[in-house]
Amino acid sequence: MKKDYIDLHLHTNASDGLFTPSEIVENSLKLGLAAIAITDHDTVDGYMEAARMVDTKVMEVVPGVELSSNYKGADVHILGYYIDHQNPEFVKKILKFRKYRYERGESMVDRLNELGLNLSMDTVKTIAGNSSLGRPHVADALLREEFVQTYDEAFARYLGYHAPAYVPKKVLTAQQAIDLIHLIRGVAVLAHPGTLRHDEFIPDLAEMGLDGIEAFHSQHKRGDITRYKNMARKSGIIYTGGSDCHGPRKGRALIGTQRVPYSVLLKLKKVKESK
Repeated sequence: MKKDYIDLHLHTNASDGLFTPSEIVENSLKLGLAAIAITDHDTVDGYMEAARMVDTKVMEVVPGVELSSNYKGADVHILGYYIDHQNPEFVKKILKFRKYRYERGESMVDRLNELGLNLSMDTVKTIAGNSSLGRPHVADALLREEFVQTYDEAFARYLGYHAPAYVPKKVLTAQQAIDLIHLIRGVAVLAHPGTLRHDEFIPDLAEMGLDGIEAFHSQHKRGDITRYKNMARKSGIIYTGGSDCHGPRKGRALIGTQRVPYSVLLKLKKVKESK
C-alpha cells in the first residue's frame, strides 16, 4: 500500500452526508487515499457498508462515529476512532440518540409551521430516508419546497443556532461522550476546534481523558493547523485530521482536500493499542 494521505472525517448518507458509502469508497480510491474514516453522526451503518466493499490491502476503512456533547454551554463534537461498533451498550445508546434526532426534527418542523411555512414532516422523512435525521435534512426539505433559495439561507433564516426554528439537541456531556468512546475501546478526538472557538476547553478536555484534537480540517486555516498541532503536543495528546466531507451539498465535495499524512494514522493506532 502506498502510504501517503488519509481522510479521517467523512460523512455518508447514513447521517447527514449526500454520498452513499459506496460513493465515498469510490472517490477515496480514485484519489489514492491510503485510509479513510467514516464518522457519521450517531450511526455506524455507513461504516459497515463501506468496510464490506474495500480490500484492506488497498485502503483501510477506520470504524468511527461523531457524537454531540455539551461543555460549558457550547456544542462540542467528539470523534471516536477504532471503536467497537458492535458493543451492546453503544448500540443501545446510538439508537436512543437517533430517536432524539427524529423528535428534534419534528419539533423544528412544528416551529417552521408556526412561522407560517407549511413544511411537512413527510418531506423531511423522505429526504432523510433511513439516515440519522439532522438539521441538514430539514434544510434540504426547505430548499425542495422552495421556502428558501439556498441551503445556507435555510440555516441563516431558520435553522442556525440563533434562528427561530432552532431546537437544541439532547446531548451527552463532554465527559460522558469521552467515557462512552473509551467504553468501546475507541480513541476520543475533539472535532474541528477552530469552529468551536474555545481553545481554552482543550486542556480541560484533555484532563477528562480526551486523546486528541483535529488539527487538519476544511475550515482550519494554515495557522490554525499549526496552532492545534502545538496545542496537542503541549497537552500530551495526538492530532488528527480530515475534510469533514458531507458530499457536494455546497457545490464542491471536500473529500481528500486536507493533506493529512499517513503518519497521523500511525499515531492514532498507537493510542488505540493502549486502550
